Amino acid sequence: MDRGAMDIIGGQHLRQMWDDLADVYGHKTALICESSSGVVNRYSYLELNQEINRTANLFYTLGIRKGDKVALHLDNCPIHAIISEFIFCWFGLAKIGAIMVPINARLLREESTWILQNSQACLLVTSAQFYPMYQQIQQEDASQLRHICLTDMALPADDGVSSFTQLKNQQPATLCYAPPLSTDDTAEILFTSGTTSRPKGVVITHYNLRFAGYYSAWQCALRDDDIYLTVMPAFHIDCQCTAAMAAFSGCLHAGATFVLVEKYSVRAFWGQVQKYRATVTECIPMMIRTLMVQPPSVNDRQHCLREVMFYLNLSEQEKDAFCERFGVRLLTSYGMTETIVGIIGDRPGDKRRWPSIGRAGFCYEAEIRDDHNRPLPAGEIGEICIKGVPGKTIFKEYFLNPKATAKVLEADGWLHTGDPGRYRIPRRRGLFLFRRSPLQYDQTRWRECLLRGARKYHRHPSQNSGYRGCGY
Repeated sequence: MDRGAMDIIGGQHLRQMWDDLADVYGHKTALICESSSGVVNRYSYLELNQEINRTANLFYTLGIRKGDKVALHLDNCPIHAIISEFIFCWFGLAKIGAIMVPINARLLREESTWILQNSQACLLVTSAQFYPMYQQIQQEDASQLRHICLTDMALPADDGVSSFTQLKNQQPATLCYAPPLSTDDTAEILFTSGTTSRPKGVVITHYNLRFAGYYSAWQCALRDDDIYLTVMPAFHIDCQCTAAMAAFSGCLHAGATFVLVEKYSVRAFWGQVQKYRATVTECIPMMIRTLMVQPPSVNDRQHCLREVMFYLNLSEQEKDAFCERFGVRLLTSYGMTETIVGIIGDRPGDKRRWPSIGRAGFCYEAEIRDDHNRPLPAGEIGEICIKGVPGKTIFKEYFLNPKATAKVLEADGWLHTGDPGRYRIPRRRGLFLFRRSPLQYDQTRWRECLLRGARKYHRHPSQNSGYRGCGY
């Protein structure tokens, strides 16, 4: 594949993206945040860009410069602050060329310390509930962390701690520091959920994030009048690249509305879908199964949903029952942190062939390979391998870990996922079946996985942030 033909982003980095969005969409609603207590905050594209600028200026006043790493340990919408500091920080850091390091909000001290140390983060933004842990880390563990910003409480007597909200509100709404940026610059280091080893830092560029918006919007045919609602945690690749970037900066129609709910509640979720007139949302099996045990309502099918993005395992019986009761259809997708988006999935307008996870999307190639890295014919089980462009359509590298990078990413852009799959016959359809398991597998084990997969409950991404996919 001609790599030059894949340059659909050009030179528009994230700073330029937000400035353009504010100019074009101005007072159109960009972001709605709802906390668990039901408090709602709304921001237009102009207001959101101003908050992002204030946050960028805050970081600059604290000594953050291009290339510095800043860790975020935050929920979607902190209960006390009732704003999405995560969104402000994510793009505020990108505007000044600094690098976001999101930390799973459910991680404990050992894992959080590992990420701080291995990312070289020098500043942390977090909330009061996590502060005691980081205070202990500062006192007892070696790290480069020199300052903490708290979002939601009176400050403790400590010179190394600042109030995020107070400092942000003191900043001007125009950007004070604008270093030269490139789409090749790193915007984020997202640590995977180390399943067999310590978490690895997935390096994500400005181009990666811009491409994610184009690709994910294409996948669900997103329009500028769409409302995309998610309860997925903001520190997860899915919320960032499948939902937020698609809503803000899709390929054909940027400027949709993004609704970010603090956390999933089975009693509240369907009402939130209806209240906000969401046209696109996303579900995982846990959500579908818990929704199905709620008492049926005559209002179950009274919604505006056009697409429900779906990941992970669900039986055909469960899928059919959910779709029939709620009057929706599922758009399946498979990906992982390293692929940035759901690189294999249903395509807009195509027939959906459950339980297949679909076909490789535009700008990607996919193969099933054996243990000797040779392509396999249709029907044979092997490893799913994806070809993309590092730093553009797939991740750039593992941070400071060339050995791990070389193990999964070939020089010509082929990424070894470690996940088994097979072409569905006929191969020309390019369809795959998939079930996550260790790479050492055989035909018998594969069939056992197929049978067990439909019954296995999967954890929410807030508990396991490394992967997403659809299987059977």
